[in-house]
Amino acid sequence: MRKSLACLGAVVVPSGAGLLLHLWAGWSMRSPVRVPTLLAVLAGLVLTAVALLAHNALFREGGSIAAVVLLVAGLGAVWVEARDSRVRAEVVTCEITGKARATYHPTFGEGAPSDMWLYHHPLDCPGGYPSEFTAEERIGEAGRTVRIAYDPARRMDPVLEKHNKPSGSPVVPSILLALSVVVSVVTIVGEGWTDVGRPGA
Repeated sequence: MRKSLACLGAVVVPSGAGLLLHLWAGWSMRSPVRVPTLLAVLAGLVLTAVALLAHNALFREGGSIAAVVLLVAGLGAVWVEARDSRVRAEVVTCEITGKARATYHPTFGEGAPSDMWLYHHPLDCPGGYPSEFTAEERIGEAGRTVRIAYDPARRMDPVLEKHNKPSGSPVVPSILLALSVVVSVVTIVGEGWTDVGRPGA
């Protein structure tokens, strides 16, 4: 009975935490209340910490580090998916007011992405925001107008209007959380849980 409850908990903790985090991330990024980004992220981290504590309480001395890593990675992917599923609510036509300033960003280590240049374009937009737009390529010369999509609450970075499309996908977070469940259940079954609900003989 205890083993069955533990297996049920191993399913409920990742899936429940993932659902709650997705709901919170989605609401905080589109709510008219305009939850500050820092507060939204802190609340997401608190929810993740609660999930980890629940996972630790479930396993006590036993459990699997791999399941914890997959749980954290899955919850992180949930946040990214929720963010990328949102679109910026406002679009404004801005004028590029000067030459783009280029900055070089090297990367290090084997398998790291290629070094990149970022181009920072000064803008003149109605209302004064955004005053600068950064992209991996030049979007135009001084005097050209561009249409920028932005979040009035500034919870997401501005993008070109043509890129203001939802790109999130639940596939990656679902796979990571499902793997966490599988590893957890296999660990519970394989370590031989006793009737008192903990690993051991």
